[in-house]
Amino acid sequence: MSFPQRSYIVYVDDSGNENVGSLWTGLAIPLDLWTEYLKRWLGFRSVLYGKHAIPASFELHAQAWLAIEPERHIEDESQRDLVMASGQMVELLQRNKAQRRMRSQMFEKGLKTIGTFTDARIFTVFKAGRKGKMELYGELLCFLEEFLAQEGAHATVMVDGGHDSGGHLHKCHRALEIRSRRVVEDAGMRRSHESQLLQMADWCAHAAFQSVQERVDLDERFKRQYETSLKRLIVRPFDQDEGRCIRGLDYASELALV
Repeated sequence: MSFPQRSYIVYVDDSGNENVGSLWTGLAIPLDLWTEYLKRWLGFRSVLYGKHAIPASFELHAQAWLAIEPERHIEDESQRDLVMASGQMVELLQRNKAQRRMRSQMFEKGLKTIGTFTDARIFTVFKAGRKGKMELYGELLCFLEEFLAQEGAHATVMVDGGHDSGGHLHKCHRALEIRSRRVVEDAGMRRSHESQLLQMADWCAHAAFQSVQERVDLDERFKRQYETSLKRLIVRPFDQDEGRCIRGLDYASELALV
């Protein structure tokens, strides 16, 4: 009897907007390296706390972190209390160009930390337009299944519980062929503020979405962080070595060249 080489737990989050489209990203962590990679991330969190008074229990949500005024995006009072000092937000989270630039630098540092997880893998799928977000999740599962089949491995999936009660996601899991599927069980649902790994997935998804936008005001270096900081982890459709690395964009761009 043959046994899988490795098993993974895949942390999944989404990004996107109505004007551009929807995107799902999965960060697959090998179970045997889960502790090691979490320790590295907590090392990054330790730097955030030591230099900027941002405790590890404070949720790192990319959209809020990179906003002009993060305070406006923090609705949970318990989260807000974690970063209050003398009646105001800690300096790094205040509305200030210098502090926003520093948050951007720390965002890049966080992505580079994830980029050191050399045995982890990242999967991203994208669909333009306003509809089809939940169906796109099924495409992510197919992408995962193809990788796992090649690896002779299995995986379970953990999704940010803020998306829905799980019903739509569970339908996608149960549509997988039972005789051959390698993603086991339905999606596990968990709130992102309770999981450092889901927060990592959120940062990866946010970086991926920046790479698909065509905004002229978006800094080119920032736009390419997904491909640069996470390059060694990204699973590319069709095993491409260069070019677009998000499934959905590859299909369109590559077929157009044939």
